Amino acid sequence: MNTKQLFLIGGKEDKGDRPLLLEEFCKRFNPEDGPLVLITGASKIPLEVGEIYTKIFNRLGVSEIVHLPLTRRSDCMLPENIQYMEKASAVFITGGNQVKLAGILGGTPFFQTLKQRVNDGLLYGGTSAGASIASGLMIAGGRGGYNPRRNLVKITGGLALIRGCIIDQHFRERNRLFRLASAVSANPEFIGLGIDENTALIITDDRYCEVVGSNSVTILNGNGITHTGYTEGTAQDAIPIFGLNLNVVTEGYGYDLEERIPILKKENNSSSTIELETA
Repeated sequence: MNTKQLFLIGGKEDKGDRPLLLEEFCKRFNPEDGPLVLITGASKIPLEVGEIYTKIFNRLGVSEIVHLPLTRRSDCMLPENIQYMEKASAVFITGGNQVKLAGILGGTPFFQTLKQRVNDGLLYGGTSAGASIASGLMIAGGRGGYNPRRNLVKITGGLALIRGCIIDQHFRERNRLFRLASAVSANPEFIGLGIDENTALIITDDRYCEVVGSNSVTILNGNGITHTGYTEGTAQDAIPIFGLNLNVVTEGYGYDLEERIPILKKENNSSSTIELETA
């Protein structure tokens, strides 16, 4: 079995002359092993989005790309689409509406194949909705805010490619800290992962996280919460949260989801490599 790896982008990644995050994604799989399966069904314009990403991945050296819009559940029952998933060297899901796409994919033969392959080591990439949908407990909607409140966030089921996490995206740019904090306060056993735009969180073996990109990932650990007022008052009221642990992780640093501790980068003076050590 190969190493399981999720490459989750917070959205609005650079698509210009130097699409560094998408280039880093492409470095992590061998296109000769099979096609890159591109899924754009979360978007309102799946065909146009497919063309954009196909051109970018072609430019990055990926010659065989299978674009599957997957706009209906019946698309996920087709034997030929399932066969593409079986032969894929990587899969990448673009942005849009994660609730819509979860309703299309969830429980279908295509999804079962995708999930099995990812668990067996197929590289999974997703941006924006494609990142959020990877979690088991998924943010279905809501808005930014200046204090935690029940009405900031709606929660539903995702694809559960990784368990024990709630993933949010466009994080700092759309002021979603208290949206994610509200979700974690109601589900303290889950770790909140807030990924900024043009930034990726790479999760290996459901445990080790590494950040790449120009911004940061905010990690909320609810294990130490001693009190939450999530059920107090009305949905519009600010709620107290005591004991919530927050870490901000930038490029080169990481986080251990199992131990719930940050990972420092350690410069090795004798070489250019970066070794990770726990904080």
